[in-house]
Amino acid sequence: QHELPTRPPPPAARRSAHRADSPFSAMAEPQRLRLGILGAARNVPFSILEPMKGNPDLAAKVTVIGLASLAQPEAEDFAKRWGIARAYKNFDEMLQDPNVDAVYNVLPREVRAQWTVRALMAGKHVLSETPVGLNAREALVAQRAAEDMGRVLLEGTHPKCHPVTKRVREMILQGKVGTLEHIDLNLPVAHGLEGQTVCAKAGALMSLGLHGVAIIRALSGEEPKVVSASAHTSKENPDVDTTISCNMKLPSGAGAHLGCSIALDSKAAPSLFTITGSSGCIRVKEWFTGHGKSANEVALEQFVGAGEHFVERIDNPERRDTFYFQLMTFIDEIRGQERRKEVGLPWSYGISKGPHDAVMNMAAVDAIYRAAGLKPRPSSTAPPEPYSHIGASKL
Repeated sequence: QHELPTRPPPPAARRSAHRADSPFSAMAEPQRLRLGILGAARNVPFSILEPMKGNPDLAAKVTVIGLASLAQPEAEDFAKRWGIARAYKNFDEMLQDPNVDAVYNVLPREVRAQWTVRALMAGKHVLSETPVGLNAREALVAQRAAEDMGRVLLEGTHPKCHPVTKRVREMILQGKVGTLEHIDLNLPVAHGLEGQTVCAKAGALMSLGLHGVAIIRALSGEEPKVVSASAHTSKENPDVDTTISCNMKLPSGAGAHLGCSIALDSKAAPSLFTITGSSGCIRVKEWFTGHGKSANEVALEQFVGAGEHFVERIDNPERRDTFYFQLMTFIDEIRGQERRKEVGLPWSYGISKGPHDAVMNMAAVDAIYRAAGLKPRPSSTAPPEPYSHIGASKL
């Protein structure tokens, strides 16, 4: 038996010196969330820095304190390139810094859950890049650590945060398409903002499909069961899926299909989904492209009588892309829980579903792997004690 670690105190209020010429300075107003970046991944500029530069309302709520990478020279190089005030010597130095309230974890998948747990144990809130872990067990470990430490943990399934996704969910609840019958979602490699090289290593399901699973769950408000799945694998690496096709069933009786591909011939295809009901359908495409761009149109076709077509445009400036809403959700979730003085508990989440949502998403991903004749991704690096176990099973 392992004793639970002591819950850390709230981060200190003091501020360190800042560099006046940097928009991501170490100096911050008290209301700003002080964010450290764990890892020098290529998506840091468009997922954190660019949304802050382009949206003063977001920049007023968060400041980037510093960046930690595998080695300090690498951290210094990226910090200078990206205009970040501080480069830490290593990951632990960042986690021990009382001037850091929260971290954005973009470390490789193989060690991501481990360092998310370490960050939570150090008293930091965590916004984790997707996926939060390699499998559902790792996601559950992270959830338990967040609850024990009383810290907010969100997985960056950013399309769920976009107002188009929320509006389509609202339209379904309003009965705009009648009774929900089917959700069809296709994500080609062009959606993979991590880049084709990273997607080719991770596979279609782990790089693209997990977002598709999250979208289907968000739109339906239900937990789908995998009925069947098929995969094409890489000739160079049979363990890597280049395409995934999956059929799912929802408890309400509706069906869902997810298709995703990292094959280069899919690059020109758009990301799109279609929701079909008993009296209409909704079509949306390219609504969370990132890089400061946002498509905000929702097309509704209703079958009643002669049938009518409507195009609704969500009132959202294009510069507010999917990553703007993801970071704003993370900040507002933390501040809301702090005001209620119940931080990190399962019932405390108000504008997001918290780490349990990541657990259920990864459970569905694991099930798709199995249905396609592949193995769920195994853990390679265990989190620190006492979080290296799930029940009697050691990760």
